[in-house]
Amino acid sequence: MKKLFPAILLLLIGCKDQKQNITVDPKIKPSVMSEIKYGKKFFDYNEIDYYHIETKEDEIIELDQNQDKSKIDKLKYHLIYDTIPKNINDLDFLNYIDKIGYLKKKINPSKFESINKIFVEKPEEEIIIAACIPVFRDILVFKKNSKVTGIAKICFSCHQYRIIGTDANTENFGSNNDYSQLGNILDTIN
Repeated sequence: MKKLFPAILLLLIGCKDQKQNITVDPKIKPSVMSEIKYGKKFFDYNEIDYYHIETKEDEIIELDQNQDKSKIDKLKYHLIYDTIPKNINDLDFLNYIDKIGYLKKKINPSKFESINKIFVEKPEEEIIIAACIPVFRDILVFKKNSKVTGIAKICFSCHQYRIIGTDANTENFGSNNDYSQLGNILDTIN
C-alpha cells in the first residue's frame, strides 16, 4: 500500500481539477447531436437527481488516509473512487450522500430530450480518455415513479464513467462530445 499510494497520488495530481470547467466547447457544432443515429436509451425514467461534490487535491489525499476512520469516510472514498454502488440494488449510499458532501439538484424535465441523446447507444466514434484515476464528482440518479432505474457516475476531468442499471451497450458513451454536452446541461441547473 505504501508503494501504491505515491503512484496514485502522482496520477491524481496529473489529472488536476481545481474548479471544474465542464462547459461546452464553442467549436462544437450544435447539429452534431441531431446527426447521430441513436439506438436504445440507457434508462427508462421520469426524474433525474443530480449530485455534485467539490473536492480539491489535498482533500483527495486526505480521503485516502481517512477511509478507515468512520463509515461515512469509507463510503465517501468508495463512492468517489468507483466501487459503490456495485449494482442497481446497492442504494444505501443515497441515505448518506448529503453527509458525504454531495449537493443534490433536480434536473428539469425540459432537459430530458437532450440527456436522452447522451445516454443512448450510438455508433462508434473517437473517444478520448485521460490516463488518470477517475474522481467521480458528478452522479446522476435516474428514477421512474420514484424508483431508481439507473446511475451514472461521471469524471469530467478524466472522461471516464461508471453506468449502472442498463442492459444497453454503454461502450460508446463519451463519443460525439458527450462530456461537453452533458457538462453544458449540468452547468445550467440551478
